[in-house]
This record gives sequence, C-alpha cells and structure tokens, in this order.
Amino acid sequence: MLVALSRYTEEQLIFTRAVVYYPDCRTVRPWKLTMPVLMLLAGEDDVAPGKPCQQAAEKSSVPGAVKIVVYAGAQHAFDVSDLPAKVRGPAGTIGYHPQAAPAAWQEIQGFLQPAK
Repeated sequence: MLVALSRYTEEQLIFTRAVVYYPDCRTVRPWKLTMPVLMLLAGEDDVAPGKPCQQAAEKSSVPGAVKIVVYAGAQHAFDVSDLPAKVRGPAGTIGYHPQAAPAAWQEIQGFLQPAK
C-alpha cells in the first residue's frame, strides 16, 4: 500500500486513508500525497524493521499526515492471536503481543472516525 502512495495521485487511488501493520518499507520511497497514514510498527520487529518506514515518512512532503505508533516489545505479527508470544522462523521472529494488539485496534478505530 505504501508503494502506491509514491506511484499514484490521490485521484487515482480508491481509498482516502491508509492503515498499515508492520509494513516492509525497505523499498518504499517518500511520497507527496497528503492522505492520512497510520503506521503500526512492532518495536522488536526483525522481519520488517520500522526504521525504514519512519525514514520514508520523514522524507515525504507531508510528514505530518503520517501517524506512527511503535509498540515496544512487540514482534512482527503482534496482532495474530493464534501465535505464541515469540516464535523464531526462517524470516525472523514473530509473535502475538496481548497489549499491542488491542491498542492497535483502538488506534485504528480513532483514526478512521470521521472528523466532527
């Protein structure tokens, strides 16, 4: 989804807001759209580290349109309740985080609420 922000105009996209869970931003380029973006990052993510996402957001022309929330101690896939807290796999460490998952959902609900 973040790649689409750098490739298309707001008129070309069919969405008006973007929510991304622990995205892989290593190939994401800064974008110029003013569309609100919510990034939910895992603080201990070794599958898709959050630093490249933060750097892309800072370099975008409207960094204030991006809200970044980092969940300390959380692993990649922190919202997948079927996972144990920490599982090491070939791509890195993943795991459910019982505090981050509901907190992320609450962030999304607030983010998607229409402005009053």
